[in-house]
Amino acid sequence: MIEPDAPGVASAWARIEAGLSRVLPESLPLLAPPAGEPAIDAVEAALGVTLPPDFRESLRVHDGTGWGLPSPVPLDHLYDTGGIVEATRMWRENADPDADGPAAWAHLVDTNHLSLAGPVRPAIGGPGHVMVGDMNGDVRWFLDFDPAPGGTSGQVVRVDIECGQWGVLAPSWRDLLLRYATDLESYAVDPDGSPLDVDPDTGPACEWGLAPDAVGVRPDWLRDVRPEATGD
Repeated sequence: MIEPDAPGVASAWARIEAGLSRVLPESLPLLAPPAGEPAIDAVEAALGVTLPPDFRESLRVHDGTGWGLPSPVPLDHLYDTGGIVEATRMWRENADPDADGPAAWAHLVDTNHLSLAGPVRPAIGGPGHVMVGDMNGDVRWFLDFDPAPGGTSGQVVRVDIECGQWGVLAPSWRDLLLRYATDLESYAVDPDGSPLDVDPDTGPACEWGLAPDAVGVRPDWLRDVRPEATGD
């Protein structure tokens, strides 16, 4: 939930733009112009969701990012309104109603085949997911409206399907932007001490937000589940 006295999305984007101007000025032209209200409303109608107010506000500042290098974000790009609909529909087409549940997920975590950082259900094609950006189609960010216990509806999740990594980047889109702004600012002062890894030719590395200490460790919501291998 956005507190009334907290920095808003527009000011968070202003900080990001200021940080990029210091760290990666060549990426600034790739920040897209605002989306109109009809385009944002069309996303909700097409996907049957109500977008969080902070994400709607973000689209009114930048309707995603354009293609090109260096990228202003730790992905190839953030989707525009049309891309959100297209990518989310493609994601949902991969949904499996018989997908593995908590017992199988616990087994996969215990055997180091799945990494879960935070309250996120690793359900590929989940209907409660709205895709917002990707890197090579492998690493994706999505808004999660069906979080695991302890999560927040609308939280932002990073998923790398190939590597079996799922992690909550922030409890809201606004918090994600603030986190990114802070890390850009820290990189401008001390690149070696920042969580960001910025290549001047390509942009921030998509590993941003990855939690390496989550490997082999169950999140709290999965801790007491009895593990069971798929097919047992």
